[in-house]
Amino acid sequence: MEAPRTRRHPFLERKFQVGSASSDNKVNYSLAEKFFHNKDIKPDIVESKRQVMKKKQPNILGTEAREWNATTISDPRIQKHSSACDLKGRLLKVRAGLMDERVIKPSKFHTDEAIAEKHKFIVSVTGKGPIGKLTGHWFNTVDERGLSKHCVADHWPDWEASHSAHTKEDVKQAQGVFEKQETKRKRNFAKDNRLNSLEYVNPVQAVANINDCLRERKIDFQDLKEQFKRELKVEFPQASEERLQAMAQRLLNEKLLADEKMSRFPVQHESFRPNLSLTTQDRRYKEYFHPGTYGWMECEKRYGWSCCINFDQDSRGCEHKICNPDSWCLLGFERS
Repeated sequence: MEAPRTRRHPFLERKFQVGSASSDNKVNYSLAEKFFHNKDIKPDIVESKRQVMKKKQPNILGTEAREWNATTISDPRIQKHSSACDLKGRLLKVRAGLMDERVIKPSKFHTDEAIAEKHKFIVSVTGKGPIGKLTGHWFNTVDERGLSKHCVADHWPDWEASHSAHTKEDVKQAQGVFEKQETKRKRNFAKDNRLNSLEYVNPVQAVANINDCLRERKIDFQDLKEQFKRELKVEFPQASEERLQAMAQRLLNEKLLADEKMSRFPVQHESFRPNLSLTTQDRRYKEYFHPGTYGWMECEKRYGWSCCINFDQDSRGCEHKICNPDSWCLLGFERS
C-alpha cells in the first residue's frame, strides 16, 4: 500500500513575489525603507557586476596582476614575431613585400582643372592678382565680384555678391558703414541728461546687493534651518547631508513666503479679484406714462385718464418703459 504523501509539490507552495497577493499587505513604503533585500538578487548577477566594476578600474600603477595570455600557439617555429628587435622577421616581411610603401592613387579632386579653379578662387577672394602670385603667369579671372556684375539675362542673379574688399567702391562703402556704426556707438554711449545718477544702480551692484540680502537672511535664520534639519533627520534617517540641506532650505523658503503673505494680507478671505459692483453699475431706470388721454368722462361726471380711469392728472402712469443712459445712440444725423 502506498504511503500517504506528507510533502507538497513545489508548484503548490506559496512563493513570495513583490506586488502579488502572496506578499505583505503593506502597500506604501517610505523613501528610506529598502524593500528589496540583497538575497533577492541572484549570486551570478552579483558576481558579474563585481567583475565589471573591477574591470572598469584602470591599473595605472600596475599593482594588479595582469591577465593570463591564453594563446594556443606553442610551436616557436610558427610563433608570431612580436619583438621589435627581431631582424630576421623584419627581413622576411621586406622580402614578402609587406613593408613596401603604399602607393596612393591620384585623386580626381587634384586634377589640373581643379587646381586652376582653386587658383581663380584665391585670386578673386584676396584681390591680389590677376598676375599669378601663385602660378607666376598671367591670370585672367572673370571679375573679383563674380557673375553678378556681368548680368546679361534676367534669370541671372543680380544681387550684391561681392567677396572683395580692396576696390575703391568697396573701401568707400566700408568707410561709410564704419562711420554709421561709429555714430551709433557715440549716440548709445552718450550720457543721458534724464538719467538720475544718484538713484541709478548698475547691474553689478544690484547683483551684489541681492547676494548680500540672501547671505544676511541665511545667517539670521540659521538656527531655524538647523531645527528643520534635526526634524528631517528623524523622519529620513538614511538621507544624505546634501538632501537634508536642500529639504531644510526649501522648508525655510516656504515659511518665509508664508510669513510675508500673512504680513501683506492679514485677512485670509481677501484676494486679488476685482469688485465688479463698482465697475458694472446698472444705471437703467423706469419711466412711467399714460397711454390714454386726460379728459371729461360722462359716466363719472368728472375729469380722468381714459386708460386707467385715474382722476388725478399728476398721478403715476399705468405703464412704463426702460431707459438706459449708457446705451448707444444710433439715430444718426438728420438728412436735409
